[in-house]
Amino acid sequence: MNAALKICQERYDAQLPPEAPDTGEAEREWLEHAAEQLVCGTDVTWKRRYGVKRTVTADQYATYLQGHLNQRQIDGLDQRDSFARLLLASLFGSQSEGRTHAADLLGQQRPVEAVENIAKAMLAPYAADAVEAEREALEDDADGDL
Repeated sequence: MNAALKICQERYDAQLPPEAPDTGEAEREWLEHAAEQLVCGTDVTWKRRYGVKRTVTADQYATYLQGHLNQRQIDGLDQRDSFARLLLASLFGSQSEGRTHAADLLGQQRPVEAVENIAKAMLAPYAADAVEAEREALEDDADGDL
């Protein structure tokens, strides 16, 4: 019996520690999910174990996006008065016409992808902290099962 326990202990001691998660991939996934939330009008919230709750609101994102679009106008990249045309399309036009003007404002043919990329740029400084908060939450959940 003692020999069997010794063999089991040796096997256990020889095990490699679990692989650390790829934080780059985790941050990319968090950014994609959080950007989608912001674009859809939902706040993004996370909390570190002993830290304060952090939030990026949909209103903050709207302000950030407005600044991006204003800068494009200042730089002379809004050649068609797309802000005005977008307003008119939303009031009197069609959804496809509104999408066309949104794409013109953003300078890209895929406006949804463009606003998500702008949201990712806004959220990027928070990604590592938010991923760590998620990891801590998973650890805390695992400890709660004991």
